[in-house]
Amino acid sequence: MAWRVVEVAERQWSVSVAAERRANSQRWKLVLAFRARDGDKRLLWTEYPMASTSRSSLLQQAERIPDAKLAELLASQLR
Repeated sequence: MAWRVVEVAERQWSVSVAAERRANSQRWKLVLAFRARDGDKRLLWTEYPMASTSRSSLLQQAERIPDAKLAELLASQLR
């Protein structure tokens, strides 16, 4: 299930969110997955510049990211 839906380049994209913590690190990083809703199987994963020592805090912060910022990030990945 999509966390959010944004529109970029006249296509709708489902956005999924995940928190990732690497070995030997105390910090969780926010990772976003973008998938076109038109049946394209391509999945784009990218880190968002947000981190926290608390996974739940990180996911709460992610809720406040504006759709425009998500669309901007995706557009930069598509170039």
